[in-house]
Amino acid sequence: MESYILRFRGAVLLSFLLAFALTLLPLSDVMHKWRPEWAALALVHWALIMPRKVSILLAWFAGLLLDVLYNSSLGQHALGLSLVVFITLRLRLRVNVYTLSHQLTVLLVALGSYMLVNLWVLGFTGNSPTAWLYWLSLLGSLIVWPLYHWCMIKLFLTSNRFDDM
Repeated sequence: MESYILRFRGAVLLSFLLAFALTLLPLSDVMHKWRPEWAALALVHWALIMPRKVSILLAWFAGLLLDVLYNSSLGQHALGLSLVVFITLRLRLRVNVYTLSHQLTVLLVALGSYMLVNLWVLGFTGNSPTAWLYWLSLLGSLIVWPLYHWCMIKLFLTSNRFDDM
């Protein structure tokens, strides 16, 4: 089993800055519907690979920042991202985190729950989105996950080859 160590101290913070930058990146209307949930993907990545580097409190603050960036109800994304980290940390113990199918299953459950919470809040506030088009960002997140996860490992982590000796 392969384990990883951080390449530098600020890797987690830099990955969240990258996720927020990708979130703010302007896209066309068609591509905007497919935009992956970058902050949630970063949280799932760190919760799967290095669970001690991510916490529900970190997810809460990242969600509050997303609430400010999206000008949404305060706590909407904070609650959803906290749920993402909780679900990922719980499911991490039951799956092989190095298998793509297991990662996608965890991602589907965690991001699906996140989007359900957001849909619930949007419906409660009277801003419910267009029917099934709302779920395209979940599909976009699942499509981009293998490449995103691989890039995050290559950029921010190095393999610890001495743990088997």
